[in-house]
This record gives sequence, C-alpha cells and structure tokens, in this order.
Amino acid sequence: MALEDDIATLTVLGQGMLAESGEQAGFDARALLDRWLTGVVPALGSRRPIDVLIEPDGLEVVKSLLLRTQSGAYS
Repeated sequence: MALEDDIATLTVLGQGMLAESGEQAGFDARALLDRWLTGVVPALGSRRPIDVLIEPDGLEVVKSLLLRTQSGAYS
C-alpha cells in the first residue's frame, strides 16, 4: 500500500507542477507520471523511478528530482 500512497503523493505534486506552468488543457498528470515512473531516468543512475520508490527514502529522492526538473536543475 505504501507504493500506491507514494504514487498518489507524486500525482498531486505533478498536478501542482502543471498548474504552476500555465496551460493544462490536454495534459493528464497521472498518465504523464505513469509513463515517467516506468522509464529509465539518467539522473537516477539509469534506473526507473518506480524502482527507486521502493527504496528507503525513495519518495524523497523522486520528489526532489521532479522539483529540480521543474526549476530546470537536472543534476
């Protein structure tokens, strides 16, 4: 159940990020998040975010990465 809770938390974060960026028409935060969670992300050592979430402090690592990408800081 913890993984589902983490994904719900990230969905809310993603919705907020979309809202802050302006135009939201045609964007589904959950669908975008689902695709991102299952793709390989170089900033996570070429791991999938969904795999990082199951690690200790994984939610904080993934949240931090999302917030850094929003600000344009990818490293």
